Amino acid sequence: MVNLHVICERDAGLFSLIQQVIANIPWAVREGRIPVVFFREKTCYWTPNQYRDRDTVWEYYFEPLVTGYPDSSIPERIRKTISQNHPSPFEVGYFADKHTFVSSHFGDHPDLQGKTLFIPYFRDDPDASVRQKAKAIIESFIQPRDYILQKTNNFFNSQMAGRHVIGVHVRGTDAISKQEIRTHRQGSLVLSKYVAEIQRLLDVRPGAKVFVATDDQSSLAYLEQAFGSNVIAYDSIRHHGGGETAGQGPTGWIMPAYIAGDRDLAARNGEEVVIEYLLLSRCAHLVHNGSSIARTVLLNAPQLPHTNTHCRE
Repeated sequence: MVNLHVICERDAGLFSLIQQVIANIPWAVREGRIPVVFFREKTCYWTPNQYRDRDTVWEYYFEPLVTGYPDSSIPERIRKTISQNHPSPFEVGYFADKHTFVSSHFGDHPDLQGKTLFIPYFRDDPDASVRQKAKAIIESFIQPRDYILQKTNNFFNSQMAGRHVIGVHVRGTDAISKQEIRTHRQGSLVLSKYVAEIQRLLDVRPGAKVFVATDDQSSLAYLEQAFGSNVIAYDSIRHHGGGETAGQGPTGWIMPAYIAGDRDLAARNGEEVVIEYLLLSRCAHLVHNGSSIARTVLLNAPQLPHTNTHCRE
């Protein structure tokens, strides 16, 4: 009988969930358990209508962590237990039976020190050591599905191949909403700082392209106005125009409004953001503010130089 380590969802952004998986894998391996991701209705990216012929969020976009152990390998009785007693994100987890441990913890609990890979998520970016360790985990366990890789390669080959590309990630929407009360988010988006840093890089490489990934259409338009035809972007769902930038996820946590109210739209947006993450990982430099997407790019591309526009003065 195999021992399973079931990683359950939190009401959080997709790349916070991906970092949770990266952090949990060493813990599972250390304990001799097979890690299996089981992200369902407590994240807004899950849809009851399935997505890309899969039932759970992780497998919408990625292969199972371990070949032969997809989410369907979780016994029905364990699924029922999780449904009745979803593990708290504030506690390390519990044994659903003697062979199955379930957790929705990010991995930074004091009891998990030395077991998980701690990934910073406030204002600090991962250091070189964390980036190298995370990359080894990503290479061994985290494989995007073929359709994701094909779309990524198609865009890269048509828009980025053979060019020096500056990657830009702009986190807006809920992160700069008045509803966001966490201090590490406050003042996180200053587009003039982006322009100054991008221009500095373009002064060195004047023929470079600027690949912009953002959740906010107005931020993309701002950078397009500043840098014109140098800017390229993947066609994805973004917040447009007026209205609230922040909404609530399934358990009440703050999430971007443009996906919080439509699970099918959120699932599709998750696909687009994974593609943008892979494209950013192939750029020559990353300019960003505080976000899980940007930090996961740094984990996936540990040698990638970067500039955090929200760094401490």
